[in-house]
Amino acid sequence: MKPVNDIEIKARKRQLLFIMLPSIYFALFFGKNIFDDLMDEPSFDMALIINIIINALLAAISGIISLYAIKRWNEKGPGLVLNKIGIIDNSGIVSAGMIFWSDVEEINSNKVIFTDCIIIKVKNPERYIRNQKSLFKQIWLGLENKYFGSPVNISVGGLQIKSKILFGTIQQHFLSSQVETRTYNLQREKEVIQQEKAELVDSINYAKRIQTALLPSHAKIQEKLGESFILFIPKDIVSGDFYWVEIVNEWVFFAGCDCTGHGVPGALISIVCNNALNRAVKEYGLIQPSLILDKVAELIVENLGIDGEVKDGMDASVCAFNNSTRELYWAGANIPLWIARQTSFYELQEYKPDKQPIGQVENRFPYTNHKIDIKKGDILYLFSDGYADQFGGDQGKKLTKKRFKELLLMQKNNSMEEQQASLLKFHHDYKNHSDQIDDILVMGIKIEH
Repeated sequence: MKPVNDIEIKARKRQLLFIMLPSIYFALFFGKNIFDDLMDEPSFDMALIINIIINALLAAISGIISLYAIKRWNEKGPGLVLNKIGIIDNSGIVSAGMIFWSDVEEINSNKVIFTDCIIIKVKNPERYIRNQKSLFKQIWLGLENKYFGSPVNISVGGLQIKSKILFGTIQQHFLSSQVETRTYNLQREKEVIQQEKAELVDSINYAKRIQTALLPSHAKIQEKLGESFILFIPKDIVSGDFYWVEIVNEWVFFAGCDCTGHGVPGALISIVCNNALNRAVKEYGLIQPSLILDKVAELIVENLGIDGEVKDGMDASVCAFNNSTRELYWAGANIPLWIARQTSFYELQEYKPDKQPIGQVENRFPYTNHKIDIKKGDILYLFSDGYADQFGGDQGKKLTKKRFKELLLMQKNNSMEEQQASLLKFHHDYKNHSDQIDDILVMGIKIEH
């Protein structure tokens, strides 16, 4: 709706004559009655006193009405003003003053003593009555509120405008004010939401810095694992996926982990799980990946609620590599280990995990430990399911683990750095304009000797 302009409507003072002249006449008439009673009766009795009092009251009322009519007659301002704030009514003898659009509930038209009136129903009529300084005005508006349902009654006869045009004009201003109010409220709500969102994003970004600080640095990974890459793409700012590297004496432990959920809930679970992995190897001195997973499951259940209130946990692929003996042990919870190896042909060998998450489950069984013979040039791949589960392509389908394997086999002659760049580019091209559906983690570690 287009905004409406302020409108001033001139007063029609002719109507005031029909109030002013009779009220002056009656004031004089009742005054004369008092004078006659006082002159004609030599003595006062009760009937005379009552008659004098009645005439005095009627004369006073008529006089007050005539004074207000004369005051209105001498006023030079407009009879009615419509603006963005509300209505200023000077159309009748007694005006309710400024009527705010925010107070208006309903607008009706009616006839009051043969005169067209616009009746403005307001939310708190008593406030408009109490705000009048004059007792006469309070009584007048109170009577209007009692008999007409509102103290705000615009007398069309006192304005130089037709009733239908005035009614439509007031309605238009009222609707325009409602639109402006709603627009303003929506804008305020939008600003509040934007402010809250900015504060929330700032908090999550700070949480990201904390989570990043818990992850091993790229320099540490390169130093302890040799040539390697980590493709880490959180769905949101923080991630439920995380990678873990720890060194205890001659053993290097590393893992790719996928916690329940993503975003803030997943990140909170990842902190618990990361801490559990650290405790398993440092505090409990465990070396075998299967025992590490068993202990981590125990610690997660202990930390997240032994009564089953929280059933979150993680899937993980954990390796233990001995730098001295070149031994590799592995255990998996729902995440396999893929090893790219050159035999008579270049292939991906898959080591299947135990189909059991790390956390609160019924009929838990111990995880299986695998000793794996490795050769120089082998590439170990640890990953969450986010990369293979991504939807995209020309038909918007899931990538699948089969195509993910094919993509890794295509990396045969690429360095670890080139593999990371290639996988990242393929992900963005495949996803295109689709949303990322989950956190993504792909780790590649090359056995160099």
